[in-house]
Amino acid sequence: MRQWHVSMRQWHYIVDGQQQGPVEEVELVRMFGEGRLSVETMVWAEGMEDWSPANRVEGLLPQSSTPPAIPQVAPPFDHISPPVASGRTAFLYISICRLVVMSILSCGLYEIYWIYKNWRYLNERDGLGIRPFWRGWFGIFYCHSLLRTIHEDRELNHAEKPDFSPVALATGWVVLVLVANMIGRAPGVAAEIISFLIPSFLCLIPVQNYINSVNTKVSPNAPHSKWSVGQIICLTVGVLIWFGILSSIVNNTAY
Repeated sequence: MRQWHVSMRQWHYIVDGQQQGPVEEVELVRMFGEGRLSVETMVWAEGMEDWSPANRVEGLLPQSSTPPAIPQVAPPFDHISPPVASGRTAFLYISICRLVVMSILSCGLYEIYWIYKNWRYLNERDGLGIRPFWRGWFGIFYCHSLLRTIHEDRELNHAEKPDFSPVALATGWVVLVLVANMIGRAPGVAAEIISFLIPSFLCLIPVQNYINSVNTKVSPNAPHSKWSVGQIICLTVGVLIWFGILSSIVNNTAY
């Protein structure tokens, strides 16, 4: 039977179906020694793949004696996900409304930002050593791998299994972006407007819904990601582009 080796980490545990912690290892060992926790209490610390009964974690229980079991009814631990690292929400946690409105107002720039932010989250969490900015800028080449990574992410899968197809959505997004670029190259203001209104963001909505659902389950009171300088830049550039288009229409009408 597999055992987890204890190190000096922050521990979480489950009492009466409620996740508790984090607490220092010394404090957790003391709680077992005083009989405040059962030997079968489910525990988890960073680095563990899943929750485990305390009696399967080598060195966690006091060596002198085993505390008596405290009757308690706990839900199956495979339905409880380990907490998001450092209490943070997973990936870019924004409302669907913000994704849609910002994509339209920024002329699609926000979708590049969306890809960049999610790659940045992965880079910081997993130490990938990548350059998220360029993965966002060249999103048509990295969208497939991003959506596939989100779909297979252990942290998210612990709380909820995804029901979207990463290949279909990424392919749809790339195709719509390329179509928009082709239309935008055509002469005339109308072509430019049509290119900006092609709803490529629709392919990102199922992924954002999944991210939001997981964050709501794991951290019900966590707020959405704050507005950042990058989002403000996307919005400013997009508004200026729309202003230029409207000004061109007005001038053409006047003449």
